[in-house]
Amino acid sequence: MFGIRFIKTRPIDFTIHFKSGRIKKQGAGLSFFYFAPSSTLVIVPADTRDAPFIFQEITKDYQEISIQGQVTYRVKDAVKLASLLDFTIDANGRYMGDGIEKLNLRITNLIQVAVREKFRSLELTEALTAAAELYQPVLDRLKNSNTLVELGIDVLDFNILKISPAPEMARALESTTREVFLQQSDEAVFQRRNFAVEQERKIKENELQTQIAVEEKNRTIRETKMNAEISVQEKQKLVEVAKMDAKLAVESKNADIAQLKLDSQIEQEKKKSELVSSQAKNMVEYSKAKAQSLSQEIAPLKELSAEILEALSLNQMDSRQLISRAFRDLAKNSEKIGNLNISPDLLQSIMENDSYSNQSFSGNSGRES
Repeated sequence: MFGIRFIKTRPIDFTIHFKSGRIKKQGAGLSFFYFAPSSTLVIVPADTRDAPFIFQEITKDYQEISIQGQVTYRVKDAVKLASLLDFTIDANGRYMGDGIEKLNLRITNLIQVAVREKFRSLELTEALTAAAELYQPVLDRLKNSNTLVELGIDVLDFNILKISPAPEMARALESTTREVFLQQSDEAVFQRRNFAVEQERKIKENELQTQIAVEEKNRTIRETKMNAEISVQEKQKLVEVAKMDAKLAVESKNADIAQLKLDSQIEQEKKKSELVSSQAKNMVEYSKAKAQSLSQEIAPLKELSAEILEALSLNQMDSRQLISRAFRDLAKNSEKIGNLNISPDLLQSIMENDSYSNQSFSGNSGRES
């Protein structure tokens, strides 16, 4: 109303109020009324700002590359910057001047000048990977730039985000890199196959070595068993020899004993033979003597008759013998006898007599033998 307006700025905005060509107010985060027809407001951003940039350069081998990045800065002296660039705003708070665009352009130009010398000394493949090498030199050059010091700008950070070649060269590099990668892939496959073959060979060798070791162990075991069997057989042979020796010794001893027994039997037989001969001689002599004695005893009886001799023999018999003789005589003349009665007592006495006679005969036979 009547040209009087109110403005309220942020703490990050440095506001300068010009009236009639002189600075009436200045500072960050101001709020005040002003008369628009005779006032000019300037707002310089005092916060940190990121200014992106992109530009093309030529490498040592005359290849075009595109460089993209950003720079972070802040306004250190807003009054100095406002005196060099236009940051005037209108009544609605919109910038009327081109101070921000010119500031970003000047910083970009400084960065381009700083990196140009470096890229002109690098070939394409080297330039594509030189971002890390450019960081510190370019940042130091921006911090020490007289232009930025005069503008009251303090550079905080600098980054190159991307370095890319021309599309045709990118495709060529991709093809070359692809071929290199394919070659490396083939080489890797070849090496992997060689490694697999080598590992398989080592495995086969290990298996063969294992088989050889197993065969060697089995051979050692077989030799040990054979040696043990040979030792056992030798010991068995020694045992058999010892048994045979013992058996031969026993047989020899038995033979000696049998020979001794035989010699003893022979000696006994000889002695028996001598004894029998002696007994035979004695018996012959005894028989001769007895026969001679009997002949001398019988000689007188030769002159006697049979009846006298029988009568004499009857005198030597007991009653039972006489009864027995009587029965014998009766048996001789049985055809002349009609009836004969014999009592049981008589038979009993005869049988007892026969038993006694048999016992006597047996006893006499034993004594004679």
